[in-house]
Amino acid sequence: MPKFRDRLPRLLVLCVLAGGSALAGCAADVSGTPIPAAGFQDQPEATETRSAIATPPNIPAPRGEVDPCTLLAPADLVPVGGVVGPPHPGNPVPGACAHLLGGQPDNTAAAGFHEPYRVLAQRQPRGVEVDVLGYSSWLYCEPVTGYQTCTAATAIRPDRSLLTMLSLKDASAADTADRLFGLTSAALRKLPPA
Repeated sequence: MPKFRDRLPRLLVLCVLAGGSALAGCAADVSGTPIPAAGFQDQPEATETRSAIATPPNIPAPRGEVDPCTLLAPADLVPVGGVVGPPHPGNPVPGACAHLLGGQPDNTAAAGFHEPYRVLAQRQPRGVEVDVLGYSSWLYCEPVTGYQTCTAATAIRPDRSLLTMLSLKDASAADTADRLFGLTSAALRKLPPA
């Protein structure tokens, strides 16, 4: 499977050209409207999923969990504007921790732990599966009130995912997803073996 960075330009250009709709040739049309911020909602919107997640996700070595506020260190956040103020545990969902970033008032990065990869991918049928350090990760980007918000749900165990999120004012999906890849990689490297 190609690495995330190798696939990113092709996948994101297709997503942008298709206006965020399901990628042609990769998925059937799915009814409904996607929920912004993959995995950060309580109820799935659609139960139909793409064949891309029909097989078990790649989990080279199961990972344990740590305090979610330690997943993104200040040094990790410098490339996305640097951290402003203290971390916000329990945001945007329980088990996650948000960090306000410099640049724009609501630029935000977050990381934490949530439901299994399959469940989160089902909530965002318009997302794409990518590879992050050998782990299956479900990437979804959506513009929300002037902010480009991208999330990644990375399979770390069959029952758990590492969630990462980046929301940047006036940024492109490609740029935000590329920066999110760096944050996801940094957070994944901090996880101990399960």
